[in-house]
Amino acid sequence: MAGTFPEKRGLFVIQNHWGCKAEWESSDWVLNLGVFADGQPIGMVSLRGKEFAVLREVTTGSWLGLEFQGQGHGTEARTALLHFAFEYLGAEAARTEVFQENAASQGVSRKLGYRPDGISRDVLDGQVIVSDRLRLTRESWRHVPHTPVTVSGFDGCEKFFLGDAPNP
Repeated sequence: MAGTFPEKRGLFVIQNHWGCKAEWESSDWVLNLGVFADGQPIGMVSLRGKEFAVLREVTTGSWLGLEFQGQGHGTEARTALLHFAFEYLGAEAARTEVFQENAASQGVSRKLGYRPDGISRDVLDGQVIVSDRLRLTRESWRHVPHTPVTVSGFDGCEKFFLGDAPNP
């Protein structure tokens, strides 16, 4: 594909975003949210629920542009995402995977209460890459000090995340 890296990244983000929206089902969904600082997009966070109404478990993911890392934006964005998962959707646990050499993301995950839950092996650019799997339970989240989060516009949306299952 021709173009610069930012153009490729932008195209990937848009294609991924619209693909997730097009494939959304209450039994298998991905919620991608933008992360902004001073009105400028700096990254994104995602929340995935596969058979969420039964499992009550989500997977979180996030990335920030390199120049925006180390300023607290990642912690703030992931805090908001986890608050939504636990307090609005009734999640019992959240999982994430972090490249072992990504110290910043490892630090954010530890700060928010995630604990080791094994490893995963994937292929990236034709090479094996090992990630740490991490897990955060609702109980652990309750003991993590964090800034209050306000969620608006969610009323009436539960069915898109839970189907016909009641929200506890």
